[in-house]
Amino acid sequence: MNLINWNCQGLGNPRSVRALQDIVRRFNPKVVFLMETKAKVRHMERIKNRMGFANGLTVPSRGRSGGLALLWDRGVDLEIKSYSKNHIDAVIKEQDNNFYWRITGFYGHPETHRRYESWQLLAFLNNQSQLPWLCLGDFNEILSISEKEGGTIRTQSQMERFREVVNYCNFQDLGYSGSDFTWSNMQEGNDCISLRLDRALANQEWVDRFRSLKVHHVADSTSDHHALLISDSTSKRYAKEKRFLRNVGKE
Repeated sequence: MNLINWNCQGLGNPRSVRALQDIVRRFNPKVVFLMETKAKVRHMERIKNRMGFANGLTVPSRGRSGGLALLWDRGVDLEIKSYSKNHIDAVIKEQDNNFYWRITGFYGHPETHRRYESWQLLAFLNNQSQLPWLCLGDFNEILSISEKEGGTIRTQSQMERFREVVNYCNFQDLGYSGSDFTWSNMQEGNDCISLRLDRALANQEWVDRFRSLKVHHVADSTSDHHALLISDSTSKRYAKEKRFLRNVGKE
């Protein structure tokens, strides 16, 4: 099962919609989680239909910011459990063997002083189920200084709070292939800042079940974020574009 996670930075621009359509066409995902759609329910419904998805849940934007969407294929047995402006939580039933697992799309608060609310939410979600769990999204935080290049040094306390909730949830980082960073401020030279803000986390039960699934960073041409492709495919299509390739490499 292919899954896509993308902070699309708005779907009001036709170019962004075409970029999403291209990602869907290239990778044929069964589930797509979108952040920062900056879209209302009716607009997202049109986009869902254009992408060819039978089902979807939209958390509408507030003004010109925010907005989440979870889209899934007709053949996916998915039940929404809860949602907010920062998450969508669902359970998927594998039709061939009645195996249940949990998927949570997560968007961390962009404001640093409110990020503790994100970690409280993640800890709360952890206590709601014992199912094998995949949590993916833009967490707006990094786990170590190696996940940032350029700009001021991230404080250890800021990263430690994120590490604490990852450990509390018994998550493993699923790693990645592709660029070391998933976000760039798109500046040049000394002004360029890049971070790995987007990631996929899972508990041991999920990892044991889906060992063949890998995370790929997929370059795009309209958002300052890479998309994440979670797939068991060995295809190299995810690497055909390298939009901020100059940033590859860790501190």
